[in-house]
Amino acid sequence: MKRMLIAITMLWPCAQVMAVPPDGKALYQENCARCHGQNGKGDTGPKLVGDASEWKRELFERAVLKGIDDQGKPLKSPMPHWGAASFKTDKGIAPSKAEVDAIQRYLHTLK
Repeated sequence: MKRMLIAITMLWPCAQVMAVPPDGKALYQENCARCHGQNGKGDTGPKLVGDASEWKRELFERAVLKGIDDQGKPLKSPMPHWGAASFKTDKGIAPSKAEVDAIQRYLHTLK
């Protein structure tokens, strides 16, 4: 019993670190702002604020991860299909739904 308590105590800080949600602002600035603008209002890519940011979560995830828009059409190039790539800080691993959701939540904070 004592060993189990020690093991749980040692793992507790790791569990707390893992529970921290992704930083949507940082992810957006690192991976999306170059094309969609610092405030999500478009640049070389279309605006997201008030448009794609308002899509249902599943549609937004599908657009980011699979390159399919809310009407089931392929997104225009050069939008990367992030499901086959990785964000700058993900070291070759496709973005998680939690990361994509964090970006969408961040876009909701922009006006």
